[in-house]
Amino acid sequence: MRDMSAQSFNRPGAVDLSDLAARAHTSTTAAPSGPGGASWVATVSDEQGFNDYIQKSMQHPVLLEFTSVKANTQAMDADLDRITNEAAGRWILVRIDVDAAPQLAQALNVQALPTILPVVAGQPIAQPIQGTLSADQITQLTDQVTKVAVANGIAGSAAPVSQAPASAPDDAAAPDPRTAAAEALVQQGRYADAVAAYDELLAKTPNDPVLTAGKVGAATLQRLDGKDPAALVAAADAAPGDLDAQLAAADAELMGGDPGKAFNRILAVIRTTRDEDRDRARVRLLELFSMVGEDPAVAQARRSLAAALF
Repeated sequence: MRDMSAQSFNRPGAVDLSDLAARAHTSTTAAPSGPGGASWVATVSDEQGFNDYIQKSMQHPVLLEFTSVKANTQAMDADLDRITNEAAGRWILVRIDVDAAPQLAQALNVQALPTILPVVAGQPIAQPIQGTLSADQITQLTDQVTKVAVANGIAGSAAPVSQAPASAPDDAAAPDPRTAAAEALVQQGRYADAVAAYDELLAKTPNDPVLTAGKVGAATLQRLDGKDPAALVAAADAAPGDLDAQLAAADAELMGGDPGKAFNRILAVIRTTRDEDRDRARVRLLELFSMVGEDPAVAQARRSLAAALF
């Protein structure tokens, strides 16, 4: 029997747990915590720019606003900009001037101006919202959008479209000192203690992506500790209807360096189950997403998850 420990994964192709927090930190600290001249409002007038922001909806919500100078939306736009920038990366507002980019409005069959379309995981999550909105209505809308995004595992922090120069540009690449003790516990094989350490940190900073990734990684190693990965995969392949076996095999595949295979295994469960089993598989998939971070396999699996759920 092969040992499923943190050390056993220190080989080419395997997921390096010690690197998870650093990867999450890199992908989420581009946006400053305060205004500092930062803006999360973009203006798009071409298909390439539009497609780039749709792709970003795999990590965080994107609000598309179709408007025109003729629509007299200055007051609403000011509220949209203020609320978006105060949210500091919970979503990005993409403003599309239909006079400059009529092809984009036509492609999405925009019927009136202004129109707002929330996008998560590359897909609209609501019918187009036509007409002028008050500040309260905008806040209500964005609250609903972020709740839907979080429910589907999309809770990344968007980098600002523009910002003031950083005073210490190397800070983003520095190790996160908060996780040092928990990472040491992982290296010692004390996975339960590491999970508890991450829980203490998360109690102070709920939903922190760096800490969440670290906790999920430690919990995954705890589930796999002492188990043979090949045996787990073989058992799952022999019992496709066994949820526990499928989840265990997905853990082994991901930690063995094949996140795409792990994600596809859980997606197959989600497509063929209902109720509690389906939700349990969905939650596990979202946890694994948080551990892997920004990866083409995650983006593809998020699209597949959205299609399976909606």
